[in-house]
Amino acid sequence: MPDHRKLGRELGLFDTDPLIGAGLPYWLPDGATVRHTLEEYIRAAERRAGYRHVYSPVLGKRELYELSGHWQHYSDDMFPPMDLGSEDLGSEQVVLRPSLCPHHAVIYRSRAHSYRELPLRMAELGGMYRSELSGVLGGLTRVRAIQLNDAHIFCTLDQVADEAGRPWR
Repeated sequence: MPDHRKLGRELGLFDTDPLIGAGLPYWLPDGATVRHTLEEYIRAAERRAGYRHVYSPVLGKRELYELSGHWQHYSDDMFPPMDLGSEDLGSEQVVLRPSLCPHHAVIYRSRAHSYRELPLRMAELGGMYRSELSGVLGGLTRVRAIQLNDAHIFCTLDQVADEAGRPWR
C-alpha cells in the first residue's frame, strides 16, 4: 500500500513543517480543493439524512470538560489549560476542544425543545485538538489538529431504536 505522506507530497496535497509543528499538517491548494470537495459531500449527505449544521468555538472552559467527563478521562491527551483574564478581575481556564460532544450538548440545552421537534440531528465539521506525543504522530492518521465531521442525535427513549437503525440517505 502506498504511503499517504509520500503521495501527499508528490501530488502537492499537504505537507508538514517543523516550524509549524509536528502533527500539524497544512493543506496546499490542490489538497484544499480535494478537502473542500469532500467536506461539501459530507455536509450534503448529512443534510439529506436530516442533520442541521452548527458551528461551535474551538475553545471551551475547563469546567465544561470536567462536567462532560472528558477532563477526568482524557486530560492527559488534552492541551494544557490557558488562563484568561487576571487575578484582579477573575480568571477562567479554557482549553482547545478535544471533542465536539460537550459543545453540541450545550447548544441543544440553549433552547427549549418540544417532543415534536425530536429527534433533533445536529452536525458540525469542526476542529479538534489532541496533545499527542511526538512518537505516535504520523501523516494524517495521528495528528494534533484535525477536522472531524461529528454528529449527535437528541431524541426520546422511544426513538432510540429507530434512530440507531436508520440508514443514511
